[in-house]
Amino acid sequence: MPQADKHALPSHKPGSIEHTTLPCTDAASRQNALTTAFDYRGDITLDLNDGKKIVGFVFRYDENPGQVHLFVVHGKDSIPQIVPADTITAVHFTGEDTAFGKSWDDWTTKAEKERVKEAARLARESVARGEL
Repeated sequence: MPQADKHALPSHKPGSIEHTTLPCTDAASRQNALTTAFDYRGDITLDLNDGKKIVGFVFRYDENPGQVHLFVVHGKDSIPQIVPADTITAVHFTGEDTAFGKSWDDWTTKAEKERVKEAARLARESVARGEL
């Protein structure tokens, strides 16, 4: 889901879908929820039609044949698991969206500061060696 479309969903962070739930009441809502879960950069919780809940990070969503691939934490390890899409009744965005709010502009500003800092360090080293 494009970042701009996420602004329509309620959240404690403007524009974030963190702490929201998307019900999967039919094929279209399930596809929307699972596509959004795949685009999300945090953990999600899946409600299944048998009452179970699975918490993990979605790393792949195959619309056809209808499977969600996620990493589920077991102790220190993350175990890949495949869940049939038609068994999912709701998607909860429970984990922090670690990349929310980060943009290209933020990255370039940070990179420029690091470049200036590195140039100053190299100049100090050159002066110390007597090159400047």
